[in-house]
Amino acid sequence: MIVLPESLKARSLLMLSLIFVLSHGLSIFIYESNRERSILLTEAADLAARISGIVDLAFGFAPNVRQGILDAAQTQFIVTSPDIVPLNTFDCLDNDFAGEVKTRIENAFAHHPDYRVEVCVMSFDSPALLVGLGSENTRDLLVNIQFPDGETASFRATLPLPNSLYGEAILLYLIVVTIAAVLLAWFLILRLIEPIHLLGKAAEDIGSNLKVPPLPETGPRELRVTSAAFNVMQSRLQRLMQSQTEMVAAISHDLKSAITRLQLRAEMLADEHERQGMERVVADIQKMVASIVTFVRGGASREPLQKTNLSYLIESVAEDFRDEGKAVKDDVEDGIQLLCQPSELRRAIHNLLENSLIYAGSVEISLTKKDGNVIIAVQDNGPGIPEAHLKNVLRPFFRCEPSRSDSTGGQGLGLAIVNSVAQFHAGSLELKNRSSGGLLAELRLPLKVSPNSQHRAKKIDPLA
Repeated sequence: MIVLPESLKARSLLMLSLIFVLSHGLSIFIYESNRERSILLTEAADLAARISGIVDLAFGFAPNVRQGILDAAQTQFIVTSPDIVPLNTFDCLDNDFAGEVKTRIENAFAHHPDYRVEVCVMSFDSPALLVGLGSENTRDLLVNIQFPDGETASFRATLPLPNSLYGEAILLYLIVVTIAAVLLAWFLILRLIEPIHLLGKAAEDIGSNLKVPPLPETGPRELRVTSAAFNVMQSRLQRLMQSQTEMVAAISHDLKSAITRLQLRAEMLADEHERQGMERVVADIQKMVASIVTFVRGGASREPLQKTNLSYLIESVAEDFRDEGKAVKDDVEDGIQLLCQPSELRRAIHNLLENSLIYAGSVEISLTKKDGNVIIAVQDNGPGIPEAHLKNVLRPFFRCEPSRSDSTGGQGLGLAIVNSVAQFHAGSLELKNRSSGGLLAELRLPLKVSPNSQHRAKKIDPLA
């Protein structure tokens, strides 16, 4: 089974590299297949012209002088003999290549139609006629010539075979060219894939914060169309959320007016018992409306991001509870800085402590750094939360206890607000039941990753 890389970058690079290596290898194979034939034919034509020149020169002298001229014309590649060597004593090749060599040599003597020319292209395993000729790196050639006056001469020549391209040089060439091509391909792939990465990141960001900046509509036409469609979708979602926020604000305004009138009427009741009961009902309604409005508007907070001393922030919240007589213990690592919305984060920490104090007599909060995250841990010695509801309690208005009484936890929005703040800051909220009893709430926030509203500061123009 073929295991492919997980990332699109790696798969694209692998595909381009394979195509590059295969195309180069095929090209070299085709070139190598035809190169030997072409070189040998060129050498044969050159050799034919040389033999023709030697024959023309020798024929201009008397027969008793010709042999001296032929002997003087010998080189390391040509050996002459005064006697014709019968061709049937050799294993002469009979193929297209041999036919082309014969044709080129015969064409070299076309201006001497009275010469009788015989050509034999020998295979590698033919017996050597003369010492020093014939080897695995040569192709032997025999040319018998009979002059018009009956004199003869035989030329034994060698055609050196070209060295194969399949050696160290070609391997070095392939390695160097492949590395250069891979580096160039990696650069181009990074530029092409980066917009897809940004699009995926934007989709992740928009799930927790609709106010992230829009995607830059730059680059190739397909990317511009995709970015524009994504921005339109984000704009529509923003308008939808804005209309919902405005609707809740309008409803809360009308409810507050009605609650105010109801409170005035309650104060006018003559019966003290009835008046106190009515005032408690009005107070519960006010708190309920305030909680809902706070939750809805929390997702639309416009508080600017600030570099905040998180250690001091947590200590100050814990100190406020202790001033109220609550048993809150803090164990905070000093000097931890975080880019955040300080008021929103303060409210989230306050909600965690307040939620634990409702069910437990004492609470401990700690702040540590681990693996590039800050971890705000709040643990208590209360009854904990049933395992089936550990995720449900992060949803708005969900409560393990169905009443909405302040004494048993309020409206079920405290943890939902904390979770919303965590997601805005690219973090998470996790609830666990402690083995020794009680609940552990861990708020994890990344130290080096900017909140979602900052994710798209970088503009990319991929191969526009």
